[in-house]
Amino acid sequence: MKIIIVGAGAVGSIVAERLAEGRHDVTLLEANEAIVAEAQEHLDALVVQGNGASAALLQEVGVEKADILIAVTNVDEINILACLQAQRFGVPTKLARVRNSDYYEKGRGDIEGIDAMINPDRVAVEEIHELLLKKAATDIYEFADDRVQVIGARVGPGAQVVDKSLREIELEVGSRWALVAAITRDHHTIIPCGEDVLQENDQVFVVGRTGKIADALQYFTVPSQPVESVMILGATRAGINLARRLGNEGIAVKLIDADSDRALRASNRLEKALVLHGDATDLELLRSEGIGDMDGFVAVSNDEEMNLTASLLARYHGAKKTVCLIKRPNYVPLATIIGVDAAVSPRLSTADAIMRYFAQGSVLSTTHLRENEAEIMELEARAGSSILNKPLHTLEFPRHAIVGAIIKPYQVVIPRGGDTIEAGDKVLVFALPRAARAVQKLFG
Repeated sequence: MKIIIVGAGAVGSIVAERLAEGRHDVTLLEANEAIVAEAQEHLDALVVQGNGASAALLQEVGVEKADILIAVTNVDEINILACLQAQRFGVPTKLARVRNSDYYEKGRGDIEGIDAMINPDRVAVEEIHELLLKKAATDIYEFADDRVQVIGARVGPGAQVVDKSLREIELEVGSRWALVAAITRDHHTIIPCGEDVLQENDQVFVVGRTGKIADALQYFTVPSQPVESVMILGATRAGINLARRLGNEGIAVKLIDADSDRALRASNRLEKALVLHGDATDLELLRSEGIGDMDGFVAVSNDEEMNLTASLLARYHGAKKTVCLIKRPNYVPLATIIGVDAAVSPRLSTADAIMRYFAQGSVLSTTHLRENEAEIMELEARAGSSILNKPLHTLEFPRHAIVGAIIKPYQVVIPRGGDTIEAGDKVLVFALPRAARAVQKLFG
């Protein structure tokens, strides 16, 4: 596929790197000379300096032959205009990163000529919300129109699964509750088999039916009480939207911001949250506002160092779960290493959302697990494939890959060796990078 990306910043670079791995023809347009130089050095793509909303520049790079245009600069209006220019030239699919809520109708992007408008703040709030309500979760991914979830969780001390093999766990709790499809231990990723033994502090990635998979988390952690109170750092768009959503769900919310103007604006906009003007790294303030009794602490200010510091303080002083917003993707692994329970990067989340729009052959989408070498491939089983109508245990499936779920029109199957894949099924496969091409070939 020929793909044009407008904006070679963090999101554009992540998307370009992932697409280049799939051997797509990728062109990046970037106005900033320094960013162009860095992208040219690190990316396997054509990088051109200039205004990506310029019709002349788009024509110069062959927009008429493009399959998709992705506009992800930091300026909403440039992204919108670039997509509208692409519409003029007949580009089939146009995606834009747009943050300003003024461009949304009833919560959804509604500008004719743009196929999808992705709001990083909304994506981040949705992810944080899910992480808070599922206390054991460190990561959450959704597939097949939210019919299937993949949840990352840390194996806690005293958990029921500690020092047991996956085969023993299956015999003990049943065979259809969920499937452990990847394990991260000491920064090394394992695509497991039945003989692999779970250890305390392993990070496991469990795949299961949405609505049912949360029940599986009880086996990996000590059971916890429902979320009743949350403290939020940052009266940003994300902080206000999260506070409003939690408040409407009956959760007690305290929102803190060191800027008096932002705090005042948030107070005027929020009816079901207590807004405080103060420094969330002030230990006396945290103690006086009951940080030790909080079920959750969320840091979503525009200062990621502040977010990390405040999250660590909150965790040390008793907050049950800490979730930290990180702008720079390379900081995400650092957050969990130093003790934050979960880190959310709007840039990574936006890149993941964009990658859902790419289908090539049998591959419908590819999602990279954060802090993890593995990726989740969503594939379609097509007529004529060699994998059809054969028990999974008879397939010569690539090493370092595993079928995590089979999505049929009428049900979601968490597979075992005797299950079969039929034409038209969608299949989630967990694979290490070295096995990805073999998986594609098997489905091809």
